Amino acid sequence: MKLNIDYVSDLHLTHYISKNESITKIDKLVQDKISMQVKGDILVVAGDIDEDINRVSELLYSCSKYYKKVIFVLGNHEYYIPVIKYIYTDPMAKEYNYNSMNKVYRLNEIFKDNNNIIILDKTNNTKGLYTYNTFLLAGDTLWYKPVTLVDKLYNYPMQNDSRFILSELSKKDKIQKLHNDSISWYNNLPNNIDLIITHIPPFRNKSNSRGNNSCYYTEVKEYKSSVWIYGHDHKEEDIIINNTRLVSNPWGYDTKDFKIKTLTLTK
Repeated sequence: MKLNIDYVSDLHLTHYISKNESITKIDKLVQDKISMQVKGDILVVAGDIDEDINRVSELLYSCSKYYKKVIFVLGNHEYYIPVIKYIYTDPMAKEYNYNSMNKVYRLNEIFKDNNNIIILDKTNNTKGLYTYNTFLLAGDTLWYKPVTLVDKLYNYPMQNDSRFILSELSKKDKIQKLHNDSISWYNNLPNNIDLIITHIPPFRNKSNSRGNNSCYYTEVKEYKSSVWIYGHDHKEEDIIINNTRLVSNPWGYDTKDFKIKTLTLTK
């Protein structure tokens, strides 16, 4: 049995359609950029579509016209609630009661009964697991943890994750909790997973200029699948580490000639 999977990450829609433009332009973008390249049975989007969940939803709905299933894991940008000089003036802040998890719950709620669009998230009814035609998929953001003093100084005072992910916790504690929850989820996964999908890479990519910053990876003790799709660090990759194939196909930059990439799972 085979499963052909198209995959992409880090679309960052504002590079193509500004927040002031009609949401209907997203459907045209998908038609122009994706529909003519479809090779897979399903599409995997490994996070960072947009900060606005209405735009996220429109992109996923548009993609689902061309695939049997669309599988999405949240990126860090899906957690963002915009602030201006640390003053919560954006209507989104009030809508989600100044808490990014309420935004995550809302996105999960939109698709909870949708059979074509699957949000893989440990906080929703999937618990981050989904079976498609006997293939077991697992997915989560897989939040990082700043390790070195330099990384902490980068993350806590000025990085967008600290500024735009809102919580009742301190900047340090909220990132730590996100990380702890992700690691707990991962450590409790079964060992028969056919594909893992995360936004954050599960390894330190030394070939990437960001690879030395622990805000761009989350190392795990063992890879629980032989194939892993990720995003976040904006670097195309297709490598083998410890018998696991790790692939990434970021979009999000209008200077790039975007191509859908495809991999095949077999049983």
